[in-house]
Amino acid sequence: MENASKALVMAGSVLIALMIIGALLLMVNNLSSYQETDKVNTREAQVIDFNNQYETYNRKNVRGSDLYSLLNRAVDYNRRKSTTGTGKDEGQYLAYEPIIITFDLNPGGGKEKFYATTESGFNHLIKDNNYTVSDTSNKFRDYIYERVKTLEDTYGSDSLNNLVIGMSKIFIDTNNSSDKEKKVAVDTFNIASKNVSVSNFSQLLNHRTAVYTYAEYVQFKRAKFDCVTDEVEYNPKTGRIIKMKFNFTGNFE
Repeated sequence: MENASKALVMAGSVLIALMIIGALLLMVNNLSSYQETDKVNTREAQVIDFNNQYETYNRKNVRGSDLYSLLNRAVDYNRRKSTTGTGKDEGQYLAYEPIIITFDLNPGGGKEKFYATTESGFNHLIKDNNYTVSDTSNKFRDYIYERVKTLEDTYGSDSLNNLVIGMSKIFIDTNNSSDKEKKVAVDTFNIASKNVSVSNFSQLLNHRTAVYTYAEYVQFKRAKFDCVTDEVEYNPKTGRIIKMKFNFTGNFE
């Protein structure tokens, strides 16, 4: 009888031990499941936060100045976070796909929409219809910045802005007799703040080109672009935006 009681006690102890072990295993599994769920939720929140930075541009009537900022954002991300990043940045081990931003100044071809009508018949600053930024350097921004900075250092940004604002049309058709007064205004300007004056015909042409070039810079910032929503792409694994395209609408602010 005593042996039977001991056996029951031992069996009960084993059962309790098994129940405790089972409870501990269940707690561990639940904790692991909770942690995994938490990781998933965190990743999803990070993807949403990331995409929101770009989704704000997924609309109509995006200003050129905003598009300019978007290009800088994409390049910074590509350098620091994507596979195209350098060894000194996070990109090499985070291995996210780089973002590609394209914009078309003449969507559909045909007659040019974004252009300057000059006697030379071509633009001085914005010379191509299509631009793509997909790497760790914003060649479009760098090219424009270099040219614009040189002009501002030479003539002064206020003086250039005043000349551009003073035109009833940003771009001047010098072959049109109705634009003669505007042509003369551009031909004969004298920027005293920078001691720039016209002393010969060669200088005259250089000054006019400077105004035309700066006008294109102002024009680009005022231009309106529509994001092509159907061509916004996401990485199927990470859910992050990887491609956006914008078309010039032909309108300005």
